[in-house]
Amino acid sequence: MEPVMLNEKLSIGVIQTSLDAIAAWQSQPNTGQWQKSVQISMLEEKRARKEIRHFLSSLKGIDGEPDIVVLPELSVPLGFENRLCSIADDMQTIIIAGLDYQIESISPPIVSNEAIIIVPRKLRGKLISRKTESRRIGKTYPSPAENRKLNAIGVKFLPRPTVWLFESNTLGGFAVAVCYDFLDLDRIALYRNKIQTLFILAYNQDANTFYHSAEAIARMVFCNVVVCNCGRFGGSLAISPYRKSYERTIYMHCGQELPNAQLIQLPLRSLAAHQKSGDDIKTYKSLPPGFD
Repeated sequence: MEPVMLNEKLSIGVIQTSLDAIAAWQSQPNTGQWQKSVQISMLEEKRARKEIRHFLSSLKGIDGEPDIVVLPELSVPLGFENRLCSIADDMQTIIIAGLDYQIESISPPIVSNEAIIIVPRKLRGKLISRKTESRRIGKTYPSPAENRKLNAIGVKFLPRPTVWLFESNTLGGFAVAVCYDFLDLDRIALYRNKIQTLFILAYNQDANTFYHSAEAIARMVFCNVVVCNCGRFGGSLAISPYRKSYERTIYMHCGQELPNAQLIQLPLRSLAAHQKSGDDIKTYKSLPPGFD
């Protein structure tokens, strides 16, 4: 049997949904109805379900279907998880998606913010598991603005400090972080020399900060960096550590209130080889100090 090799390219479907935080999480301080502020409203949930199905269907219908599909932080209603698993199985693609707030405790009010990674039974026609599997990836640090909104309604945030690393014989090593965790230097240091791709699921107004952070981390961790932000604020992007500056930004979708789905190709096999040897300096930047 021939040894399994990494794919030459990693095919990623990036979906920007149009979820509106003001309509979805109806902040009602001092009313005692805090659940309405941390659970997506019925109207927005219905719209989110329809939009997610539409974009996933559009990715399925194009040439070169994705290996992995990513959706933003907080974009998927909790009741849609089972349907999302079925879609991943049908598309034979991994889905990484941000989930709505999970209520951990009612008294006292405590919530967590998690993403889900769904691995189907088959990947591109190859059976990899007896059944579709899913794992939760928790957020460790709420952003200051997120924390202020939760505190205003008397809700505490439950941090999930576990760092997950995923490894595939064909798709390489990859990791997932939720929004503000992207700026955690301790977490970023753990990824170094262990992954080829880092996925960031975000609901972030400051798209420029994440762009500059992605550019820096792509070089320091020396990997592909994919930021999937909500369409309301835009700024989804993918950066790879190529030597030529015009090649580094693989994808960027700017502008507010622009829901979108896009299929992109990231380097994989040659990037992994360069991480080991550092020899391909015509294609990639030199490895950062101490990388090996």
